[in-house]
Amino acid sequence: MLEESDDPVIKTVQPSLKTGRKWKVTEAVDEAKECLKMKEVIGQTQTDRRGPGSTTAKWWSKTEGKEKRDTIIDGIRNKEDSTRVQKAVQQPQQGQWTNWDTTIQRSLTWNDIWHWRL
Repeated sequence: MLEESDDPVIKTVQPSLKTGRKWKVTEAVDEAKECLKMKEVIGQTQTDRRGPGSTTAKWWSKTEGKEKRDTIIDGIRNKEDSTRVQKAVQQPQQGQWTNWDTTIQRSLTWNDIWHWRL
């Protein structure tokens, strides 16, 4: 993200950030940049009932400096949030057998139990 700086010395600095073993900063930033460029190619699409032109879009090619860094951070944040939502949606399916809501209701009386043959 320092590549978008106005200072030529800062542009050349590539610090190695230590993160966890599953998440790499450079990969996340590159993926966010590619996603923003792809959004610009696709254009602004309608996602709800409001008509086209009701929202404004930040285009990757027209942003500079801090605004460009902020759009990258927002892109990474949105991707991580969507990953969390996907994981949260998948969780109930794994433990669905633990719910009593899907069991068949049966009225069992003592008379049924006494006459039960094993």
